[in-house]
Amino acid sequence: MKKILAVICSLALLAATVTMLTACGDKTIPYPNEDGYVVKVGVTLYEPMDYKDADGKWIGFDAELAEKAFGELGYDVEFVEIVWETKVMSLDSGEIDCIWNGMTVTAELQEAIELTDPYLVNQQVVVARKADAEKYVTTADIAKASSVAFEGGSAAQSVLEGLSLEEGKQVSCDKQIDTFLEVKTGSSDIAVVDKTLAQSVCGQGDYADLTFIDVGFAQEEFAVGFRKSDAEVCGKINELLAKYATDGTIDALKTKYDI
Repeated sequence: MKKILAVICSLALLAATVTMLTACGDKTIPYPNEDGYVVKVGVTLYEPMDYKDADGKWIGFDAELAEKAFGELGYDVEFVEIVWETKVMSLDSGEIDCIWNGMTVTAELQEAIELTDPYLVNQQVVVARKADAEKYVTTADIAKASSVAFEGGSAAQSVLEGLSLEEGKQVSCDKQIDTFLEVKTGSSDIAVVDKTLAQSVCGQGDYADLTFIDVGFAQEEFAVGFRKSDAEVCGKINELLAKYATDGTIDALKTKYDI
């Protein structure tokens, strides 16, 4: 009898496991949208791409573009703040349906998820205190810093890995915006961040004493990321991005958000 119960329990556990794995693998955005599906867009606080206004509403270049594009496809949008370093895990788990947050195209992302065509160019820059700016003119000068802050899982981390810096010099932060505080307080000598963010933050408010320097990093491209199972919806967003590139939508948002 005990053996029979053991077999039954094992089969029940196996069935539950298979069901759970199947559910994880079946996460997709329904298309066409017939049931009022709300697309969960993964973002971080990243001005001018995705950030909150005084009323707590998500605004920004990417926020407006995402709402416009998904709106044309019949979806509502919910913005979900994520940890950038685990963005692919958040996507695969179903916590979010896409990543639309100034995401740089990399070979690793192209393999892991479905990406749209690029819709905006970017570049990594060095953030420093204004008094120290002349110390950092080229990528080689980055090695002079005693510590360099960056956002974990970001394009900045990738370019820093290419410089083969001492591991003890690298300071990983959960959020890109946190790197500015690292530099301001002197916890890190410099930070490497997206130019789109640096030009919105440096010299403003609490960060009036910071500046950014173009040290010669190569240009990058932004794309939107989806699960591989959502290739159809990704393709529809791709078509809309191509339209927005020619009908003035993207140019108008670049002007509005000073990109």
